[in-house]
Amino acid sequence: MMRVNLLPPEILERRKSEQRVVWVLLAAVFVGVVLAGVWGFASYRAGVKQDELAQLQQLVQSTQAQADQLAIFEERAVELEARKAVADAALGDRRNWGKLYDEVSLVLPADVWIQTMVTNEVDGLAIDGYALDSVTDTPDGGHKPIAKTLVRLSDLNDLYDVWLTNSAKTEYLEQPAIQFSLTAGVVSPAEGEVAP
Repeated sequence: MMRVNLLPPEILERRKSEQRVVWVLLAAVFVGVVLAGVWGFASYRAGVKQDELAQLQQLVQSTQAQADQLAIFEERAVELEARKAVADAALGDRRNWGKLYDEVSLVLPADVWIQTMVTNEVDGLAIDGYALDSVTDTPDGGHKPIAKTLVRLSDLNDLYDVWLTNSAKTEYLEQPAIQFSLTAGVVSPAEGEVAP
């Protein structure tokens, strides 16, 4: 079947133009809907990100508040380290006399008594004491406790140059005894070495 169109060509052209306008309008509406959807989705995502940002900023503020509260401990730790360094510097050359006295008392033989013990930074250690003289017939037999004392004192790490300076037979607490004196140098605590 054949179609015959009796309309003038201008009207046909106008109808075609009107159809094009409709299609252009439909395309514009479609593009507008798509753009509105993209804009709506972007706005939604931006809102979500804004909420996350607000939560993170709140978390940062609370964490910063906690850090500010704990900052005093950091400052005090620095101050404590400075004080410790000053105390270590001040006490670095300090000699622990109590430890030395304990060590001397631990190594003394049971038959030796100390009458006086003098210590100082310059002269070191000076001991005056008595040793039980169990052998009265042998002139040098009673010196064994004194020899033990000398050997044991020279084994101490804090002492050096242990010397017997005097010994004489006498009586102590109504018993035969040997009165003796000895000296020793004391190791310098700052260097942990023998003092000159």
